[in-house]
Amino acid sequence: MEVVADGARRTEDGVATVGRAREAFEAIGAAIEDMSARVSEIAGAVHQISTEAQKAEDDVSEVASVAEQSSASVEQVSASTQETSASTQEISASAEALATTAEELNGLVQRFTVSS
Repeated sequence: MEVVADGARRTEDGVATVGRAREAFEAIGAAIEDMSARVSEIAGAVHQISTEAQKAEDDVSEVASVAEQSSASVEQVSASTQETSASTQEISASAEALATTAEELNGLVQRFTVSS
């Protein structure tokens, strides 16, 4: 009888051990599911960050393009301003020369007398 009682006790211990092992595997399974869900969330966040980073890069490229166009426009305005300044100086010099010529011509005309 002792052998049967010992066998029954070992069987009960085995059943209890199997129960604890089942609970441990269930806990491991739940932890794996939780970890899988977290990894999925992280992957989604990484994708969103990547998308936002691409948008930011596109925006920076657009700003750089606008800045380059603005710089080119400023250079064109500067060149036009320099040309206008040079033209103004030429006109001023021509006006002075014309005034001098007009004075000389006036002096020459005053020498003549018209008789009637």
